[in-house]
Amino acid sequence: MRYAIYDTEGETDDMRTGYIALAMLALTACGGSDEQVFTGPDGEEVRIERGGDGTTTYSSTDGEATITTGEAGAAMPAGLPAYPGAETAGGLNINSTGRDGGSGQISSFQTSDSPADVIAFYRAALERGGYRIAANMDFGETHMISASRPDNSGGIQITATGAGGRGTTVSIIAGQEG
Repeated sequence: MRYAIYDTEGETDDMRTGYIALAMLALTACGGSDEQVFTGPDGEEVRIERGGDGTTTYSSTDGEATITTGEAGAAMPAGLPAYPGAETAGGLNINSTGRDGGSGQISSFQTSDSPADVIAFYRAALERGGYRIAANMDFGETHMISASRPDNSGGIQITATGAGGRGTTVSIIAGQEG
């Protein structure tokens, strides 16, 4: 999804998308009213609604994105189990749905287990769920696994990175076609 709140000559779409993403995250953390509406130069409206539960939803004709922070922000993509003993406080979950019905989610959490243990746990869970393992990589302190859905309509990438004796940070990116 791309939200264009303004258009600046000479900037690429990727640059504008990055600016918008930063603005979205900044607005998520700000105080203020529960709903705001921004209008772009083309007249398209982007509606921002903040809930009292740590959620902020951004809506336009292109689709919707909901950002959830705090403990509720560590929710897992559908069908994937939560990691045992993971610390969910401070989690971040970004769930988006495009007008074509596709969706995506980014979740993160911390654990005291090693990156290798995290990836082994999720490899077994993905295989039980019928996912096809596409890649399994070990970069020392960072381990990653990616898999596609059984019907090839999307996939998951899980990255676990050791934090130098402070546990492991895990990010899960999942997407599904509409």
